[in-house]
Amino acid sequence: MNPVCGRKSMFKNHFRHKRLTRELCANRLRFYKLAYSWTGDPMLADDLVQEAMQKAIQSFDSLKDDSKLNAWTCRIMMNCHRDWLRRRKDTVDFDSFEFASDDNPQSHADELDTSTMVRQCIARLSEKHRDVITLVDLMEFSYEEVSQALEIPIGTVMSRLCRARRQLKQLITRASEQPDMPKPIQPLRSVQ
Repeated sequence: MNPVCGRKSMFKNHFRHKRLTRELCANRLRFYKLAYSWTGDPMLADDLVQEAMQKAIQSFDSLKDDSKLNAWTCRIMMNCHRDWLRRRKDTVDFDSFEFASDDNPQSHADELDTSTMVRQCIARLSEKHRDVITLVDLMEFSYEEVSQALEIPIGTVMSRLCRARRQLKQLITRASEQPDMPKPIQPLRSVQ
């Protein structure tokens, strides 16, 4: 092998890694928002993003098309989240227990918060619908990017998104009709 060609290849690979790392870091907030929508826990969301970014950076050589970096990293993060869910099944979360009286100002504030209500409604969607709606509406991925990230056809993305939006609208309508739930200050708008 020619030593000059080897150096060129090494430098090209080094600059590619730096460029991809910068692009990944620039989208960190988008990945955090997605992870937070899945978990509802800021610390866990941050851990998922860190783990996914670390795995992505270590695996840049396996990325075949640099333009698909976001979808590829999203897929890594989804796998990290699924791994976390599998590990968590064996544990009991103390916060998930319902006590006779959970009356405190913070819980009242959370119950009255519209964004919390919407987050809870999204959490009630099936995983396949939740994944599609958060990728399209929160992360603003194109249908093609979602198709690549979830490894499903674009038509399936579109049908799942339609069903997810319809179910979410029903859940939000039911939740906002509860007497103890205040009406949103701004009416919820339909996302097309």
